[in-house]
Amino acid sequence: MRIAIAVGSALAACCFAFETVAAEVAEPSVTALIETVQRLTERIDEMETARAEDQRRIRELEEKVGEAGRAREADEPPRAEPAAAESSQGMGQGNLLNPAITAFLDGGGSLSTNGDNEARNRFNLREAEVDFRAAVTPYADGVLVVAIGEEIDDPFGDVSVDFAFDLEEGYLDVHTLPWDLAFRGGKFRSAFGRNNLLHTHDLPQITRPLAVQAFLGPEGLSTVGGSLSWLVPNPWDEYIEFAAQVVNADGGADSPILDGPGAANPAVVSHLKFFRDIGETGSIELGTSALYSPGSGSRPDAPTLGADVTYLWRDPEAADSRSLTFQSELFWTDTDFEDGSHHDYWGAYAFGQYQFAHNWYAGVRLDYTDLPGVESRANDDSDWGVSSYLTWYPAESLRLRLEYQHLDGDLMEESRSEDALLLGFTFFIGAHPPHPYWVNR
Repeated sequence: MRIAIAVGSALAACCFAFETVAAEVAEPSVTALIETVQRLTERIDEMETARAEDQRRIRELEEKVGEAGRAREADEPPRAEPAAAESSQGMGQGNLLNPAITAFLDGGGSLSTNGDNEARNRFNLREAEVDFRAAVTPYADGVLVVAIGEEIDDPFGDVSVDFAFDLEEGYLDVHTLPWDLAFRGGKFRSAFGRNNLLHTHDLPQITRPLAVQAFLGPEGLSTVGGSLSWLVPNPWDEYIEFAAQVVNADGGADSPILDGPGAANPAVVSHLKFFRDIGETGSIELGTSALYSPGSGSRPDAPTLGADVTYLWRDPEAADSRSLTFQSELFWTDTDFEDGSHHDYWGAYAFGQYQFAHNWYAGVRLDYTDLPGVESRANDDSDWGVSSYLTWYPAESLRLRLEYQHLDGDLMEESRSEDALLLGFTFFIGAHPPHPYWVNR
């Protein structure tokens, strides 16, 4: 009996001791486990924060690559923050199978003091345009731009309004070649100056400068051929680009310099461009252009030269709300006529534009030009004008513009003048279009 009691007491004591030890061991193990879970939770939160930051940086890089690609497509130096001359290749958007498609509509209306100018005193749809862009291969992009434009015949007589279909541009852009070369083949806007590169919907004012119309044509100069551009290496590490283009001399019936389908081919166009940042807030671009065609038919041999300057400044404290743009071009051609006479023609424009709010721009443009190749005007006739305008973007894809224009000039040595109020509206549907870095949107 005593033995049973002793054994039971021993067993009870052992059980009590085991429970005490187990409790002492379990308590710190649970605490350690809770602390470990807390540390893991904190680490996961840190990883999520880092992941969100990485995604934000990736989006910023994608936006900059896309902007650089659009700048390259527009034949301009890419823009950093706020403007930097960097090289970029490719389109930066879209893929090999699905092109980026943009549809534009550009129209407006006008009211003129010249009641005989029926082209002015009316509403008009100047142009509808569809733009297709896609990578054809990893090293080449394809561009196709088709347009329907309003044509008004004989604006000072019986008015006839038609809409004409036109292939504005269609070319292959090979952007990855050795030695910093790029090739473009097909139909494209010639690299003469700055304004000629722009389609109607990208113009900084409602109308093209008078000198551009007088020397290159009412819609500028666009023809078929090939272009080779080269980023020129230099010991100063500056952005210098040289473009040489060999194209058909067929500038169409409205071209004052080039002949029609019977032109003696080819014509040669060249442009030398220098681009530099000015501090952290501005940039300047200087360029020279040359155009030469053999001349034939009614168009005499007339080499044409040009010079251009573009300056862009952005307020470092409000880069999206305040900016200043200045641009000017000079044109000159030397013409020898079949009767042995000789004449020099000059033309120029300059405009300044100030962005005073996020979606508002105001500017002034001055124009002067002689009139080369215009048979209905005397050699000494000239036109000049001044325009002031206000531009508002209600949305990224919609632009409204109001412009006052005063024109003066000589018509067969008799003075004429005209004042006009112009209204313009432009919108696009689809992908954000590429455009030069100095164009607003």
